Amino acid sequence: MTSTLTAPVQPETVHAIEVGVMQDRIIPEPVGPPSYRASYVTRDTAPGKARRGVVLALKTWGLEQLADTAELLVSELVTNTFVHTDSRTVGVVVTRTAETTVRIMVLDTDRAEMSVPTCPSGDEESGRGLFLVAALADRWDIERVSTGKRIWCELDTKKVQP
Repeated sequence: MTSTLTAPVQPETVHAIEVGVMQDRIIPEPVGPPSYRASYVTRDTAPGKARRGVVLALKTWGLEQLADTAELLVSELVTNTFVHTDSRTVGVVVTRTAETTVRIMVLDTDRAEMSVPTCPSGDEESGRGLFLVAALADRWDIERVSTGKRIWCELDTKKVQP
C-alpha cells in the first residue's frame, strides 16, 4: 500500500472579491523585500480597502506607529485616482525598501496629461490632497509610466519612536 503526501495548495490570490468582471486582488510578494500589493476596482470603496491593506502590512512588519500617517496618505492617493481619473483599477504597493523606509505607491492607468497641483484658496472644499501628502511624507513624487502614472511617498521609520 502506498500513500501520497501532497503539500497544501497555496492560493495565488489571498483575497479576491468579484465585482462584475473586475476583481479586487491582494497578492503576496514571494521574493524581494517585504511588500504588499493589491489592485482595486476604482470606486468609492477602494480607499477604505486600501487603508485596511496598508495597515495590515505595517502591523505585520511591526510598524504600527506608521499606521495613522500611512492610512491618510494612501486614502488621499487612492481617492485622487477615484475622483480625478478614468482608470478602472487602482494598484497599491507598500514596500519595505530599507530597514528604515516604507514606500507606498499608487498606480493608475490614466494617460491624461499630468498637471502641477495648485494651492486651493481658503474657501475651496477640495484640492488639498497632494499638499497633505507633501506635508506628511518624507519624500514623494509623481511619475509617468508606460501604463499610466505612479504616485509614491515614503515614510522613514527611524523618525518615529515605538
